[in-house]
Amino acid sequence: MLRGLLLRESLQDESVLGLVRIAKTEVWDVQNAADWQPKRWTAISFEGQSERADEVAQALSRAMKPAWYANLSTATHVYVVFAGKVFEYVKGDAQARAEAQAYALSVGVPDSQIDWGE
Repeated sequence: MLRGLLLRESLQDESVLGLVRIAKTEVWDVQNAADWQPKRWTAISFEGQSERADEVAQALSRAMKPAWYANLSTATHVYVVFAGKVFEYVKGDAQARAEAQAYALSVGVPDSQIDWGE
């Protein structure tokens, strides 16, 4: 099973949500929002078929706004998705995670928001 989390505010094209099943939607009041980000986020937890993880990650990459990310995972892999770029790595690969984190910082994701789970 594919499971992931994204923020509605991070999407420039919400039609990508049609590729997954929305499992849960929550509204979060955010304390660590950057000055350019809204202070309230809509968190969308989603699910899908593991076999479609690459397809979903690539579609999300085309739908994301700059300086945001979404994350998803399968039983064995983590995907961290940015506008125009996808990192895929085996769960527990600290070096690959660090590369994704460095990229996040380089595109303007605030350090306090680089916290995806595995």
